[in-house]
Amino acid sequence: MRTKVIALVALAALVVYAVTRPSGATAFEASGEPRDLPAAGKLTELSAADFEGVLVGLRGKPVIVNIWASWCAPCRTETPLLERTWLAHGDEVVIIGVASKDVAADSVRFMDEFGVTYPNVFDGSGEIRARLGLRGFPTTYVFGADGRLRTTIVGGLTEQRLAAVLEDLRG
Repeated sequence: MRTKVIALVALAALVVYAVTRPSGATAFEASGEPRDLPAAGKLTELSAADFEGVLVGLRGKPVIVNIWASWCAPCRTETPLLERTWLAHGDEVVIIGVASKDVAADSVRFMDEFGVTYPNVFDGSGEIRARLGLRGFPTTYVFGADGRLRTTIVGGLTEQRLAAVLEDLRG
């Protein structure tokens, strides 16, 4: 019995690691004409090309992109953490939320409920999540100041994980 419990715990730990570990290099690299960052605290619908243009326009500054949906339980936990991070570190790093696989009105209600003030875009077509290679909700993509994707975190963020991401971006 004890062996089975240990095996199940080990298997669970392996699954958690596989889902939340940082990914290696990815083929995604934003391209296109630079675009301005959408207004903070608003939900702006953008095409995938326009979204990539926003990322191009932000080169020179680290960017955290968080893909979320109003129906996503882990998103409810990490959104207040992202908001606090935006308020405390918005001069160091840009946070952009991407509402995807959702209804725009539900996304706006979600943002209102959590008092979200960082910029958010609506991925109505699903093109943004497809280009980024989304594997599950929520997923966070961390871009260095050079515009290159440094890591991908699948699953909800914790305060410790986000602190480590910020420290890595400073280094």
